[in-house]
Amino acid sequence: MINKERLKKHYHDMIKIKSVSGDEKQIGKYIKERIEEIGLEAKMIYFEEGKDRPSVYTSLKSEKPGPSILLIGHIDTVGINDEWDTDPFQPVEKGKKTYGRGAMDMKGGLSAIIETLTYFKNNSDEFSGEIIAAFVSDEEVLAKGTYRLLEEDISPEMAIMAECRFDNVAVGFRGRYSIEIDVEGQSAHSSKYPEIGDNAIISAGKLAAEIENLPTVVHPKLGEGSWCVKYIEGGIQNALIVPNKCHIVLERFFVEGETYETIEKQIIEAAGKLGIKEKTKVKLKERTMPYMEPFTIPEDDELVVKLTEKYKEVTGNILKMEYDKSVCDSNILVNSADIKTVTFGPSGENMHGKNEFGYFHQVLQSTEIYIKTLKELLK
Repeated sequence: MINKERLKKHYHDMIKIKSVSGDEKQIGKYIKERIEEIGLEAKMIYFEEGKDRPSVYTSLKSEKPGPSILLIGHIDTVGINDEWDTDPFQPVEKGKKTYGRGAMDMKGGLSAIIETLTYFKNNSDEFSGEIIAAFVSDEEVLAKGTYRLLEEDISPEMAIMAECRFDNVAVGFRGRYSIEIDVEGQSAHSSKYPEIGDNAIISAGKLAAEIENLPTVVHPKLGEGSWCVKYIEGGIQNALIVPNKCHIVLERFFVEGETYETIEKQIIEAAGKLGIKEKTKVKLKERTMPYMEPFTIPEDDELVVKLTEKYKEVTGNILKMEYDKSVCDSNILVNSADIKTVTFGPSGENMHGKNEFGYFHQVLQSTEIYIKTLKELLK
């Protein structure tokens, strides 16, 4: 059913291609060629300021009417920051592990999508409706490739995000905001402090500590939100001046039932309790792309049920339901395009770290699971 040698070749070939976010041109070209080898049209699309940063997508339509499903993964990886034990851009097999940048995140998932496409192109009588496959850029930064994809004339009812999580399927994700807080003080000569002057760093530090103790909404599936003060800056190192400004950047993961307005209100109320409400300004950090909102998919939805059934059929194990604490492109598909989305694909360890590795047997099994699931969903 699956050409194991071809699947492994694609997996290894893509690991060899350096596709750190911002440099997706070569892997985009590689995927385009593989799609055309199958006998499908590959469409290259670009976001405005990324004219050499392609995303690639294709469509395979049956002669029989039916639903439409999207298989999607990202082609970019993070960079190399630490010294590896192997060349990160040469796949190295050690037992069941394949080492290389992207071996886990997520060139195994991309390979599984390509092989799934190949199968249905060669067995077009085994499905109805439409299979769309998309390979997007910039996921590791601002997800511009996925937002750009949604501008195309595609309308899938459901999607499988082939991200690296093989022991569970994500049926929900929290949302995320990045928030900026500016706290004002009063400058003075530091020798006169504290009699004269108002140290903005001290006020901001107290506010930061207060923020991390603020309550959040608790969702029955997604759990609770979280606060993380990730950056604070103020003052002048080489001058005898009491700091009159301090800047905080706050990461706020949130769940259904919370909004930016309710979160901002909490911060302002915390500043009020400290007596610095009038000195505190709060705003959503500007970004070119929309922020990702939280979502959940019903666990008894057909997409979830069929995927879990086929997982057990292929692996003999139970596929657990998970609600992820972070965000990914699945948030965009659900909230920006109303595409019912689950997240499941071959995995590994050391994601974004040194000595990242994936498991080829999971790539193989994921491919089989995708094929069996699509046969059921696209009857």
